[in-house]
Amino acid sequence: MKQAALIGAIVVVALTLAADKLIPQPADQGHHRDRLLQQIPSVLGAWTLEREMPVTEEETRILGTDDIFHRLYLQETTAKSVTLSLVFSSGHRHSMHPPEICYQSGGYTLVTRGSVLLDHGTWATSLNLVQDADNQLVNYWFFSEGRETASYIIHQIHLVINQILMRSQPSVLIRISTQIKNNDTAAAQATLSDFASAAIPILRDRLTGLSSEKAGAGQAP
Repeated sequence: MKQAALIGAIVVVALTLAADKLIPQPADQGHHRDRLLQQIPSVLGAWTLEREMPVTEEETRILGTDDIFHRLYLQETTAKSVTLSLVFSSGHRHSMHPPEICYQSGGYTLVTRGSVLLDHGTWATSLNLVQDADNQLVNYWFFSEGRETASYIIHQIHLVINQILMRSQPSVLIRISTQIKNNDTAAAQATLSDFASAAIPILRDRLTGLSSEKAGAGQAP
């Protein structure tokens, strides 16, 4: 199974490099961050926006974009917190790195990697990352044209197809994270799952709206 996955990854990389050389990149769509900051509510179920978080220069350098936002949400009754991060790519694949790359380049150690089924039928990749006393649990998935996938490879294949067809659609990496306290990974996952249950319907609606805006803008009057 590991050998098959490795071969699949090599094939995707080869196709991606070929597409970059032979096929023009679709036109950039500009920034989505500011629009979504206004459209995604400050209250998601029992979760309330605590603060907007800055995008670091290191993130911008690694991802090749500043079309990113981070929000910290708090569940006041339990004092639990979750960070919601969105990274946008206007049809370009280069800012769509798996988050473990960014974490590891920032000094984190990847302890475990797996998958988890969240509410509303969303599969996410799950990461446990540690740096000194900072023990993080991360769930992430990709969204483009109404499609969701936890697989970086599948998402890249979808973007390559879009590039071949000269379609420029918003592509988004969705990441939620929280602290693992007392080494209780199950409790941390329950926190992320609870937040995801409230957030996923809103995210789907708002992100699908971005695709609709783009499609409408491209139609003849």
